[in-house]
Amino acid sequence: MIERSLVLIAVSALALALTGVAPAHVTRHAVAAKVTVTVTDSSLRATPTTPASGTTTFVVLNKGKKAHALMVKGPGVKGAHTAKVAAGGSAKLTVTLKAGAYVLSDPIGLGEYNVMFLDVLNAGVVGGKGDTRVVAPEVPPPPMCGQYFTP
Repeated sequence: MIERSLVLIAVSALALALTGVAPAHVTRHAVAAKVTVTVTDSSLRATPTTPASGTTTFVVLNKGKKAHALMVKGPGVKGAHTAKVAAGGSAKLTVTLKAGAYVLSDPIGLGEYNVMFLDVLNAGVVGGKGDTRVVAPEVPPPPMCGQYFTP
């Protein structure tokens, strides 16, 4: 009986020791944010207007009847652009965005003065111990969020 108790204690201690030794690591995968930009012959619209900083893929949809293109300017991005996108076509542009204000424009079809502002927020990293009930704090959008400028 005493032998059986000792074996039970030893097995319990071993089980506790093994769970304490298990590696506790988190694997993070970088996922590119997606911003859809719809261009018509008279306007330029982006969704969402406040993406997080990091690698971002702009998906350009030309809903107009003439060729268009997308140009992105802002902190660290000096005029990255797509090739001409034919009517009804689409294109992708991947850039790394930093927090700040960016200008989206179509220099081919809409001209340099018909632009949209994109406000990029700092990407937050949420971590913690425990269960999955960790909630990130709410981040208010910057004051220029989604404003358009057409002189």
